Amino acid sequence: MRRHGQVPAVLYGRDLPAQAITAETGALIRVWQRAGRTHLIDLSIDGAGPRKVLFHDFQIDPRTARPLHADFFAVNLRERLAVDVPVRTVGESPAVTQLKIGSLQQVLVTLRVEALPGNLPDHLAVDVSGLTEVDAAVRVRDVVLPDGVTLAAHIDPDEVVVKVAPLRAVAVEEVAPAAAAAEAEPAAAEAEAPEQG
Repeated sequence: MRRHGQVPAVLYGRDLPAQAITAETGALIRVWQRAGRTHLIDLSIDGAGPRKVLFHDFQIDPRTARPLHADFFAVNLRERLAVDVPVRTVGESPAVTQLKIGSLQQVLVTLRVEALPGNLPDHLAVDVSGLTEVDAAVRVRDVVLPDGVTLAAHIDPDEVVVKVAPLRAVAVEEVAPAAAAAEAEPAAAEAEAPEQG
């Protein structure tokens, strides 16, 4: 099937039995690139009327980058869904770009939110321009959510999304003098040994 340009897939929903389908490889990739996991897709099977679905899973071969399998979830437009939405940083952290005392570390790449299918955002923007010192962080509670979107029930609002981590080079420089002194002590002892003899 894959050799002939088709990708196996499955369609299912809360009140819909699982149905095995196939999709044309090129079309499937284009839709995935535009829709991701949060944009509604009109899926038509064998000429039937379109059904609103979301990508629930999309498996890609890591060696060939070719799609292996897709899962489509048929949604109820009046029922809220819990979905993992990508997190993207915006702006620049002064601690990183101006003071150069740290590096930006993104701890969460997705955040699970709940919303009606039509209100799901394609990403959540996290402003890092207020991070001015090492260990400064943006936490889940600081993320601005679009109207109609809430955090999923189990999400900890105090969890760190992005933070400024100390530069490793600073730690290495602090350790270097101590290491040099430790190496010098055996050399000094060896130099004194012949005089004692």
